[in-house]
Amino acid sequence: MTDDVLNSQDQVLLQTVYELMGQRGSWPTFTAVDLKADRDLGIEDAQAALVAISSRYVADPWQAHGYSDQDEVRLTLRGVAACEGGPADLARLSEFVKWTVELEQNSSADPERDLVASSLDFAAHLKLPLSSAGGDSVPPTSEVMHARELMGRLFVLADLLPQLWRGSSRQTVSPWQWQFSVNRRGTRPYRSVQGVEELLAFLDGESTHRLPEPQVPRAAPKAGTDHPALPGTGDGELAVHLTLLRPEVVEVCAQLLRADRFDDAIFAAFRRLEHEVQQRIGSPAIGNELVSSAFKERKDGIRISDRERDADRLFELFAGAIGLFKGDRSHKDRPLLPCRSRRECLRILAHASSLLDLLDRDVDRAPVVRGYRHDQGTALTLWVERTGSQVEVWLDEKHKLEKISFQTGTLTVDVAGVPAGEHRIHLVDGTRQGPEHVVWITLAPGQTNWYRVVEVNIPLFADASGHSQHDLAGVRLATLEAGVPGERILATRETYQVGHYVSWHWAASEHGIGATWVRNRPGDPLRKVWDDNGVFDGQPVAPAHAERLMKISIEPSHLLLRGKGKAPLRVMGHFTDGTATWTSPIDDPQVESSDEKVAAFKGGAVFAKGPGRTVLRCLHGGCTAEASLEVAAHPTGTVTTYLSGLPPVAGVAWTPGGLVVSTRGQELWRAGKDGVYRLVAAVPSRLLQSLGTDSVAARSDGELAVRLVDRPGILVLHHDGDYSSSKLIRISAGPGGTPMAFVWEGDDLIVAMFTGAVLRVRMDGTHTAVCTVPGQPVAMSYADGTLYVLCSAGPEPRNRLWEVPLGAAAGDLVDLLAGMALAGLNGVAWSSEGILLSNFEAGELVRLADGRIKTLVSGLRNPSQLAVADTGDIYVAEFGAGAVRRILA
Repeated sequence: MTDDVLNSQDQVLLQTVYELMGQRGSWPTFTAVDLKADRDLGIEDAQAALVAISSRYVADPWQAHGYSDQDEVRLTLRGVAACEGGPADLARLSEFVKWTVELEQNSSADPERDLVASSLDFAAHLKLPLSSAGGDSVPPTSEVMHARELMGRLFVLADLLPQLWRGSSRQTVSPWQWQFSVNRRGTRPYRSVQGVEELLAFLDGESTHRLPEPQVPRAAPKAGTDHPALPGTGDGELAVHLTLLRPEVVEVCAQLLRADRFDDAIFAAFRRLEHEVQQRIGSPAIGNELVSSAFKERKDGIRISDRERDADRLFELFAGAIGLFKGDRSHKDRPLLPCRSRRECLRILAHASSLLDLLDRDVDRAPVVRGYRHDQGTALTLWVERTGSQVEVWLDEKHKLEKISFQTGTLTVDVAGVPAGEHRIHLVDGTRQGPEHVVWITLAPGQTNWYRVVEVNIPLFADASGHSQHDLAGVRLATLEAGVPGERILATRETYQVGHYVSWHWAASEHGIGATWVRNRPGDPLRKVWDDNGVFDGQPVAPAHAERLMKISIEPSHLLLRGKGKAPLRVMGHFTDGTATWTSPIDDPQVESSDEKVAAFKGGAVFAKGPGRTVLRCLHGGCTAEASLEVAAHPTGTVTTYLSGLPPVAGVAWTPGGLVVSTRGQELWRAGKDGVYRLVAAVPSRLLQSLGTDSVAARSDGELAVRLVDRPGILVLHHDGDYSSSKLIRISAGPGGTPMAFVWEGDDLIVAMFTGAVLRVRMDGTHTAVCTVPGQPVAMSYADGTLYVLCSAGPEPRNRLWEVPLGAAAGDLVDLLAGMALAGLNGVAWSSEGILLSNFEAGELVRLADGRIKTLVSGLRNPSQLAVADTGDIYVAEFGAGAVRRILA
């Protein structure tokens, strides 16, 4: 505006700004002025009112669009002169200038040292008291208060004097105590200034007669323009250069840059940077106080890096930039380091843009990958936060991945052609760039059956006394076969290295090695490991590397519960070492429910609270997994997964403490009535050869009988010690063969042998014959004095189910499946509604009642042993799926 005449609205607005300055001891923010103007003056648009006032009275806002909320509204000294009380303050300012000039002229101190003009010295010169005679313990008098207020205003006004100061400081608690570092050379133009009018005239001349800028090469002006363009920064090329800057910087600087207001453009850019920091942490502070709070002091500050030394470097970077480029231009009409060309200005604006880029790497605001899921295909699913649909996914900082789908919180990308192994991905959403996240891409499943060397040079003995040693050594292999972990000791002449994976191969030219005994560990007694065996010569196939987590899964992935029900829930880690893959439970996983009113997870189990659906989600090690759960009044016969993610399940048995599960390993597990799946017993390793436990039978009090694979006896685990002790029942002389199926009858075991002989076996190993059934027994059930013995196909291609009343003669046996062409049956259990049978081959659970077969469940993977709970729920060991299914009663 060229009209310098002040109208009444201008006058009251200037007075308001001046009075706020006096109250605050600093120039007020636009927010404070706007609020005061609206409430007390009736000016609804203070922005327009301030911009309309001539720049002779109000300093121009640093941004082209006007004032931001936290921008200071500053009067010029001419504006101060137009306010009531202003001339008196300017008279003191004039005296301060004269006193400072004389101070510099009379100073005999080292010219290299700073010359300081302080409020205490100037007040003493004016004979104004800044403290009471009695010190700080006495309340200040009105004279002292007036002197302090004057010194506070004087600091603000003196800060407007160009070139006179090198720097300034004052106490926050006592704003009347301040000091200026005098620019000795800058005092020279002020020597001839006498009084307020000459001071104002001098400053008016300074604003219109700047020091001449150094000449820089300029390109010839474009046709039709009267503004010469700098090389490479013409208006056309300037538009191109502006595209390299942040949009926020362009918004506040473009017009200023085109008008060659370089210092104003720089101030606006770094003020915008400072404003962004203020917005991020919600603080009105400025300068070092703001930056220190943002990067070092606040727990909820800006976190670009978690390294402490990086926080110090970021503080120095931002504090230095804001202080040098914005602070230097905040309090002076001419900065100490003026910018003199567009080229230089663009470089500084690019620095402001790069700092804004850094702010967008704040890990608490940047787009972030919380976890991922990859199932050996070309789709990688990411669990993401703070992203929009335009987010980009970058692999190893080189390749942008193609998006397959995007939903809030979930992003799927195509990883076709990406090499298997470890990779790093990060997200870019507009100007925001997230931190890298490690993912493991597995395009091939790895070896799921493997043999790893864990011990070499094991002595092998040819007799139980250890006097005769074989001429070859043993190697101990950790194994995973069909999902079942195990351990084997084999004879070999090869040399192996611990940790290497080896192929499964036997020397064809070697004769077998006879009966062999070994010690598990030095000092242990010898135990027999085989009667006859070959010589192992498997070759190394791969070395072992450090294990890495590939993904996690929640088992089961879908659950059905009735109200107030509970079920085991496990989080499984899927690991690889580059050669083999395996799974292992995650200890103490953190599982969240999307609706805590429906169900919640705690301590290894999920608990139903109310009807509805919820999603269970776990984040662990950078991987994520989800499972769905529905709580409802599910009808009788509903099939749900009770346990999954297990090795092949060979046996299940119901006990008063819950469901016991055998998975052909050394351990027995139980899903307790508290819903938690935990280890309950481990079979002594001396009793195991290549495999472990098989079928299980439970007595009504919880006593367990366990069949051991490749072992002729039955292991009884005692419930009274919570299965901490056991006894191996070796069946004494009598019908040969291996025990195939067994049930409890009182304190005795009824055992069906491989030959079809059915025996009553006592705990001391003695036995009496019960009967003999045709065929090879595979399973057995007992109820109310009657045995039900399921046999595999004999001469006829079908199963037989023998009903055997205890004490009956062989001629009294009845085949309940006579006339039915059923084959592949592998499990039997009595229930109040009929006899349950599992069909291992057909994948079905059927019920036999009144001479008829009814299919209850189909689509199972190799169902085997069955168990019926005291609630009537049916549990099915699903061998092929490594799961246990539950059929609700």
